[in-house]
Amino acid sequence: MDKIYYFDNCATTRVDDDITELLMKYHTEKYYNPSARSTCSLQIANDISLARERIAKALGAANGEIIFTSGGTEADNLAIFSSVKAKHGNIVVTASEHSAAYNAVSELKNRGYDVRLANVLSDGHIDVDDFVSRVDDETLLACFMHVNNETGAVNDIRHINQLVKAKNGKTQTFSDGVQAVGKIPVNLRYLGVDLYSFAGHKIHCTKGIGALYVKNGVRLTPTIFGGGQEKGMRSGTEYVGGIVALAIAVEKAQLNLAVNTENFNNYKQIVRGTLQSLDGWRENCTEDVSPAIMSLAFANIKGEVLLHMLESYDIVVGTGSACSSKNKQSRIAQAIGLDPKYSEGMLRISFSKYNTAEDVQLLAQKLFQCVVALRKTMLG
Repeated sequence: MDKIYYFDNCATTRVDDDITELLMKYHTEKYYNPSARSTCSLQIANDISLARERIAKALGAANGEIIFTSGGTEADNLAIFSSVKAKHGNIVVTASEHSAAYNAVSELKNRGYDVRLANVLSDGHIDVDDFVSRVDDETLLACFMHVNNETGAVNDIRHINQLVKAKNGKTQTFSDGVQAVGKIPVNLRYLGVDLYSFAGHKIHCTKGIGALYVKNGVRLTPTIFGGGQEKGMRSGTEYVGGIVALAIAVEKAQLNLAVNTENFNNYKQIVRGTLQSLDGWRENCTEDVSPAIMSLAFANIKGEVLLHMLESYDIVVGTGSACSSKNKQSRIAQAIGLDPKYSEGMLRISFSKYNTAEDVQLLAQKLFQCVVALRKTMLG
């Protein structure tokens, strides 16, 4: 099989070899149920405790503040549905939230809650003034993502959290950190939010494991009932191998943060330099942006077509466009008010530690060639 040049790391990442080996060990040797009472099971339960402690330490949290889930979507849903205890009140959410949070809040709207949709700026950053203006004495929950998963915009969630709490100290605050952990510095105690989600498969861990940070003193209502695992908040037999692997992945990502940031920013410069002579393109976010995400838009070109052209060169990228005949613009493109001529031409490049400068140079060159070829075809 030819080499695949993979630049869709926001969607998922390659699992590290040592994590693959560890997972196999927990499938074949240390496969015991941590809730059973045998000595073997008690040792496995201890592995979970140690992993929880390591993750908490790496992310600036207390040991008891980490709840393991099946991934980012479940963590988002747990945060949102478990926070809304009153039968009336409002929820403030940004128009640019990941669908796991956005659609969960939309379900609350269907159940009769007042959902207030806050604006975002043209690069995907939250319009902080607009967001905070929608918070009042009846606000139950405020949702504001840390890193926009399509544009890479990094929001100052510490500042937003402080402003929300100043208006209503009882409002629970939740931030989706799935594209933040391991990509930018994250210290949960410093950020101050009540709830914060992240997922393993974005940082070279396995799919099927994630976590929700629940600040000490924050009370949630369980949404999954059973054996009372995870402090009763997420019943079900734990994915032990995934939990231990998540601890390793978080620690490694934190350790490599500075090197990866430097490399990723250099990769962006390669792409910019190659595309600089090309007309009709824009970079959607350039300030306060994740180094791991580069969001581009090309005028009068369909991002999906461009994506498939790049695939012919074994290059994989992501697209921000909704590939649906009923909705030709992605929700994020609409939220940021992207010029209609660019709205279908969004392309998301996202880097990982497995990318090299040579790989990025190839990506940039082929991207340039594909755009030129597409435009020649359009002109007949």
